[in-house]
Amino acid sequence: MELTPAEKLLKEVNLSLTRQRLAVLELFLKEEHPMTPHEVRETLDDQERFDQVTIYRVLEALVKTRILTQVPSTDRKSYYCLAERLHAFHAHLYCSLCRRMLCVESPVSVGPERGKELHIVLSGTCTQCDQEVPDATI
Repeated sequence: MELTPAEKLLKEVNLSLTRQRLAVLELFLKEEHPMTPHEVRETLDDQERFDQVTIYRVLEALVKTRILTQVPSTDRKSYYCLAERLHAFHAHLYCSLCRRMLCVESPVSVGPERGKELHIVLSGTCTQCDQEVPDATI
């Protein structure tokens, strides 16, 4: 039987294949944008109930094994995103209107010598909010 991408990733880093780890990882592979632990739980609650402690433990294990990375933010929330090795180098935009964290193309190009992790977090408005709010002309 062929393994799913989530199962392959967990096996690569020697994590056991639990239904909680698989559910969280499959969610990140599908959504491909940063999420808070609360957003992860809310999304997964549609399929199956996981308590918040379990979500935090799974996220911690996935960060330790460099499948996910924790994205710094100024809104005092923890955001998690697929690690660069799975999602290519990119920046994050925190939209000040809708308060979502999004993956965006990096405004900076970096070489392979930059180190293990580099986080670029921009603040502003996302494309969706920018289209909904008309320009104010004086």
